[in-house]
Amino acid sequence: MAFAVQLSVGMIVTEPLHEVQTSTLRVGVGFSEHADPSRAVVEASESARATLRGATAHLTLIITAGPVASDAVSAVKSVLGPVGVAGGTTARLFTEAGFHERGALIVAMATEGDATNGVAAVSCTDVAEAGRSAARIIMAGWPFRLRYPRGLGIAFSALGTPRQFLESWRQFMGPKMRTVCGSMPGSVLYGAGTRPILSVACLEAPYSTGLGYAEAFAGDAALEPDMLIRGAAEATSTAIKRLNERPARLVLVLESAARHEALGSRAGEEWHQVQTAAGYRLPCVGWLCERVDGFGRGIQPMDQTGSLVVAAVGDGPGAGA
Repeated sequence: MAFAVQLSVGMIVTEPLHEVQTSTLRVGVGFSEHADPSRAVVEASESARATLRGATAHLTLIITAGPVASDAVSAVKSVLGPVGVAGGTTARLFTEAGFHERGALIVAMATEGDATNGVAAVSCTDVAEAGRSAARIIMAGWPFRLRYPRGLGIAFSALGTPRQFLESWRQFMGPKMRTVCGSMPGSVLYGAGTRPILSVACLEAPYSTGLGYAEAFAGDAALEPDMLIRGAAEATSTAIKRLNERPARLVLVLESAARHEALGSRAGEEWHQVQTAAGYRLPCVGWLCERVDGFGRGIQPMDQTGSLVVAAVGDGPGAGA
């Protein structure tokens, strides 16, 4: 099914940065539940490539559930070419068809106009230091960009809390790089020479971006599923509203496992409301994390249990629908 160097302190693995000289963002999303995890990655990558309609992918996210392919990054590149890749493993994926406990999800982005991107994987023993290292290495590849870059960062962490990463990351990236981070229940960035604790993908561009945050459980108050469901839908609407009426191209949802578990049989209702708020013609996918957090316009890292973060990406100035 488809929708449309190495250093030590930790080892930092970087991918080529791409710059091109329109403001339309092209997004290809693919998913496969093939029993062979390597085949699932290839099939999902082929679906993502097909929905890009001939555009060249520059930045790719890969999130898998269930058995992990031995070298998923190589499998992605065998289909999409020399693309920057970031990602991790989760317990459950979200697609337009519902929830999946096995499979591969690929989100490929083809940038146009004044845009660049980068990925980094960092291996060390401290997630705060990993955040600083990732920011430094990515910004080193952007010598002619703004002092405080603007865009969207997606981070996958295997250690510490998202808040620890975000607080160190923003010291270097500044206030204009909206970033979401999820602590993953499994490994991050497959195929690295060492086992990284952090994998980050960063899109630096005038494309419109928006974040929405759904708060978690209020202390010892009784759980109210209706409130959690409403909060997720409102977070989605907020993220899209912050695109300032520019055409949306992609919605990503990072949900904490505690929230998903607390909703139980009503988790599907929450996902339905999120998709409704996003609009069914828009690619809207997501994954479970142990904890999630975000930073950017109206969102500060809160380190709550049971939260949900939505990231929306749209076209830049002057782009058509």
